[in-house]
Amino acid sequence: MIMLVDTLSERYGILPSEVMTRATTFDVFVADTAIGYRNTVQERAMNGDKKPTPKLSEQTMLAAMERVRAKS
Repeated sequence: MIMLVDTLSERYGILPSEVMTRATTFDVFVADTAIGYRNTVQERAMNGDKKPTPKLSEQTMLAAMERVRAKS
């Protein structure tokens, strides 16, 4: 929550205490959406614009390894 207040105060150029008294849920929604979008863009840039690697369970990975071994 503190980071959100800091982000809002930085974005709007006001003190955190002013954010606490003046911000609405819409401000929080906009900040959250903007931060999420910024993080997505940064992840894409780091992955060479590829889709993120899916998170597979250990069971799924072991089953895939067994299928590969069976073909060898």
